[in-house]
Amino acid sequence: MRTTSLMYKLIRLPVSWLTKVSAIADEHEQQPSAPDHVVYVMRSPSATDLVAARKAAHALQLPDPTEPLSLNGKLYDRVLYLEDPKRRLGQTPQDAFVELLNVHQQNSSYNVHMYPIGLFWGREPGREHNEGRTMTADIEVPGKFRKFWLVLFSGRNILARVSRPVSLRTMATSHASDVELAHKLTRVARTHFARLRYAVAGPKLLGREAMIQELLESSAIRAAITEEARAKKITEEQAIKRARSYLHEVAADYREGLVRFGDHFLTWLWNKIYNGITVKNGDTIRKLAQDGHEIVYVPCHRSHMDYLLLSYVIYKEGLVPPHIAAGVNLNFFPVGTIFRRGGAFFLRRSFRGNKLYSTVFREYLTRLFRKGYAVEYFMEGGRSRTGRLLQPKTGMLAMTLQSQLRGVNRPVTFVPVYLGYEHVMEVATYHGELKGAKKEKESVFQVFGILRKLRNFGHGFVTFGEPLRLSEYLDNTQPDWRDSVTRGAEEPAKPRWLTPVVNDLADIMMRRINDGAALNSINLTGLVLLSAERHTLTKEELLAQIQCYLALHREVPYSNDIHVPEWETEALWEHLSKMDKLAISENNAGSVVALDQVQAVTLTYYRNNILHMFIVPALLARFARKGGEFTAAEATEFMQKVFPLLEAELFVNRHSSEVPLWIAALCEEFVRQQWLLEKDGKFTIVRRNAPGYVQLTLLANAAEETLVRYAIVFELLQQSDALSRNELEQYSEQVGSRVGTRHGIDAPEFYDKRVFSTLVSTLKAERYIHVTDAGDFTSDERTAIVSDEIDVLLGSQVQQTIRDSVQRVLAK
Repeated sequence: MRTTSLMYKLIRLPVSWLTKVSAIADEHEQQPSAPDHVVYVMRSPSATDLVAARKAAHALQLPDPTEPLSLNGKLYDRVLYLEDPKRRLGQTPQDAFVELLNVHQQNSSYNVHMYPIGLFWGREPGREHNEGRTMTADIEVPGKFRKFWLVLFSGRNILARVSRPVSLRTMATSHASDVELAHKLTRVARTHFARLRYAVAGPKLLGREAMIQELLESSAIRAAITEEARAKKITEEQAIKRARSYLHEVAADYREGLVRFGDHFLTWLWNKIYNGITVKNGDTIRKLAQDGHEIVYVPCHRSHMDYLLLSYVIYKEGLVPPHIAAGVNLNFFPVGTIFRRGGAFFLRRSFRGNKLYSTVFREYLTRLFRKGYAVEYFMEGGRSRTGRLLQPKTGMLAMTLQSQLRGVNRPVTFVPVYLGYEHVMEVATYHGELKGAKKEKESVFQVFGILRKLRNFGHGFVTFGEPLRLSEYLDNTQPDWRDSVTRGAEEPAKPRWLTPVVNDLADIMMRRINDGAALNSINLTGLVLLSAERHTLTKEELLAQIQCYLALHREVPYSNDIHVPEWETEALWEHLSKMDKLAISENNAGSVVALDQVQAVTLTYYRNNILHMFIVPALLARFARKGGEFTAAEATEFMQKVFPLLEAELFVNRHSSEVPLWIAALCEEFVRQQWLLEKDGKFTIVRRNAPGYVQLTLLANAAEETLVRYAIVFELLQQSDALSRNELEQYSEQVGSRVGTRHGIDAPEFYDKRVFSTLVSTLKAERYIHVTDAGDFTSDERTAIVSDEIDVLLGSQVQQTIRDSVQRVLAK
């Protein structure tokens, strides 16, 4: 057994004082046969590494690596090394593994867990082509002199990655030969550490100018340059200069030093403005990165804060931050330079009419994938002004698939990411933009304005959703896709199946983003108060309704990835009061909570973040309130008629075949919450004087704006002989504005043309709209049936306003 070295004893205290270790451990459920039946695997012996490993083990409440392991009265090394220059002649790295495996063969009660520990003194990835060495790179096993400088310059930035343990009991039971198994464990461990280094630091960097020159010499860009010179009647030198300028405009200039500084700055910033950040499924992305996947992060886009928050969280998960596709509007001094050095690469809003730029950007993106950089892009194309997910822009997704067709070696895997906030700093400007105000151009002055407004932003939420491996998805949807793969440098022809596959994939990713939604104090309060008469409730009514909604999603969860907080009622009230988004007054009856007009508009945005989770329960509540008995089958029949509209508009991630079970489960939950009564399979609403009646009514009101929007389009189709698509969308928006003014609906989506456009497209796809030979839209019998059923769920006043408004608009 190896004893603790004299060097370790000499440097333990000074190195402990000089270093700071951040330890990240993978989740696991199995337990060893005893708490101290743990060994560690490290790359090579190092006294400084042992000090850092000891600090990491202490932080994770694991046994001390410097203390021996005792089995059957014999002492064994707690740390096993893969590379040991001081190993005695004839010894191999496998000997220690064989010795432990022999113990397990002899005693079936033992189950020692073996933890691989990767230590990273800084996360500098290093440089390609010997472009200069660095004292902070953790690429090879450094010598003593270099480790001395690492302690000085990177000692406060040590990352300890403790991977999921291997059960030696499982290994010993499943393999007959200890020697063969020991060799396998050694090979696997070496591969694991190599992949872990790649996941933490990323691939080695090529200098930006060298990378640009390399791309200019690629066959695809050379061909595009020649075509540009011919089409624009310029010299080839001028075309090369133009291509070079495009690459300078696009390409990132990643600097690990800036990222490290950003880590410290953002830690200070988040602590200043957030009460905390909840991260869910971080182990998912760590496993993907360690397994060698080319990760493409696909988050929703709420705020400019998204870039910073997601990169920060990924870095804190022990992974290299991704290269981020950012709009060229953010490429202004000094923000553009900072973002670029943090890994951002910039793209224009449109590539149309510029083949050279399109080729340059596509080649750059393909190079990122081939080199193994993680990539992040926002499929919505811009920040959501309504709080809902926008319809996806599929350009980046299509280029990702085209890169796959060019033979990217690592498996490309998409990871949807839900980003949620209790305060989005741009919300006040969003509503003005939807009403026609000009979007303010991003500038350094806007940045200073944001910094002046730093305040309590509440809680932040990041959920990594269900990953989608691109090759597996293509195998299932387009089995012959590999016939289109080219391994050379040339760009493959665009296959005919690409566009429909991209559209379907985009829809899947948006639904999986919504699967990770987080319920929080602000979006739930918005959902409740915006459904209340005059947007006013007592404190007790508000808190009781929120608890009902939390219970609803604990019992009938929207998905496995949603975040449902556990709140004590008083703690929730205290937090809400501090967020300063409500008008709270006191009278003899207690606290009364209300929203003024500005607060109501603001909370509409947050309510829309989670509307997809409540729209089906709200429609069921609306269906129940129409009166009389009903069965779950009858409620399902109605729901399936409107479900395609909900899927398209709100990206509800359920298949229509799941609706019957969903409705049945909701009916049971409504009975449990004493909102409905059940007898012989039939349901009725509780009495008006019961607390459950008010609670069910509040839930039902959450669906009103959605139903009003559907009723407007259906009424226009029925009252007109024929309308063009443009007329239908334009008239819908006008009627929506009139109805909103008449009934106090000031939700952002009532001024968003894209919502009506999506609805019209879905009605056409579902054949609720008949298209004439002239291209005009008309209704049919199915349209009238659904329209009548929706009208029944709306109040008579709203129905009349819609009919009158439609008549006025059509009469013009």
